Amino acid sequence: MIKGSVGMALFTGIFVGIVVFLSEYIIPPSTSIVIKVLITGLSAVIGGLLGNKLFPNKS
Repeated sequence: MIKGSVGMALFTGIFVGIVVFLSEYIIPPSTSIVIKVLITGLSAVIGGLLGNKLFPNKS
């Protein structure tokens, strides 16, 4: 496994975890599940893009 991809995956996972954790406290519990899924998906995309910039694949 390439070292850059492991770093990117770890960064993305931590980023998504932090965003979901914060969104549970900021967004009221009565919010639709669709909104929460969209927030999680968007944070995964943003975390992946940031992780790709921080940990480029060295091939």
